[in-house]
Amino acid sequence: MKTWLLMASLLLGLSAHAETQAVDLFTGTLEKNGSEWMLKRCDAAKSRYLLRDSNGGASGVEALLALQNTRPQEVITVSLLAGYHAQDGQHSLHIARVQGRKQGSFHLDDLFD
Repeated sequence: MKTWLLMASLLLGLSAHAETQAVDLFTGTLEKNGSEWMLKRCDAAKSRYLLRDSNGGASGVEALLALQNTRPQEVITVSLLAGYHAQDGQHSLHIARVQGRKQGSFHLDDLFD
């Protein structure tokens, strides 16, 4: 009986863990696309992702990124712990936490402009 209870507890724990969103580190520059924020990733393809808060909403992103005092044309590089989502060909990141934020671009080709 104890073995059965132990196995049931383990299975319940695993199923609860399976519902959590896996996160990864994404680094890139911020871009404004209309009313929404995007991340242009620091990779060879310069992948672009719509940014969302942890619940999938767009309204809380600016506060998460602490963009209240930034100048309109200021380039900002951020590192985000986020979960990747794709729907209807649209790529988005649901931000779990902002790991870092710096002024300027760290894209390699921007160093030569």
